[in-house]
Amino acid sequence: MEFNNLADSALSTLVENQKFFKEMSDFVSDFSDGGKIKKLQEQSVGKSKEHAKNLLKMKIKHESLKKAMKDAKDSSATIEEFEEVWKERSEAVEKKRINVKNLDEFKNFVNAVESAAGQAGVEANGQANGTGHDEDIIMESSGSEVFSHYDPWSKVLIKKPMRNKMCGHIYDRDSVMPIIMDNFGIRCPVLGCANRSYIQPDHLVEDSNVQQKIQQLMSNVILDGSASEEDEK
Repeated sequence: MEFNNLADSALSTLVENQKFFKEMSDFVSDFSDGGKIKKLQEQSVGKSKEHAKNLLKMKIKHESLKKAMKDAKDSSATIEEFEEVWKERSEAVEKKRINVKNLDEFKNFVNAVESAAGQAGVEANGQANGTGHDEDIIMESSGSEVFSHYDPWSKVLIKKPMRNKMCGHIYDRDSVMPIIMDNFGIRCPVLGCANRSYIQPDHLVEDSNVQQKIQQLMSNVILDGSASEEDEK
């Protein structure tokens, strides 16, 4: 499983843990515990946010290193050149300071984890009015992109990307269309999405940019696989 998918799964688990903590807190509220459970839950929410920051930083660094590796391979004719270019670019990635606080994905997570914990005063993350960006696309200052290649329903690689115009999130056509055609009242399944509109067919548009990125990803996988087979011969 791709690293980003594992990180997304970990973020989802952090939210689910808060839901469980909230249920426990509600259960013991009938007994006098001096507010210990509530205090522990507040501390847990804070730790969950810190874990989320670290996971998102790791996602960004992972994608940046993948890009640096590809660039080094493409621009090098010899192993020596590759090692020199890779050393330079990987060191630049390691030195780069990453701030995730203003990323939509982090804001979505904060919204989700605070809602799960039942905390009041959860701030809107900017997507309620349609101005937010895709949780699965994180824009860095360098202009590079980090996004999940997996459909939020099927959890498999997206082949026919469709973007929800109401929130910007991306699904696979073969997953979303049967679901919304057979069921009324389906909302965006992406963690922390503030868009409460039910998904309609006219909300979905093909995303050629993501299609190209996925095709490029698959091409790289095929090339890497072919190279590995040649090495084994």
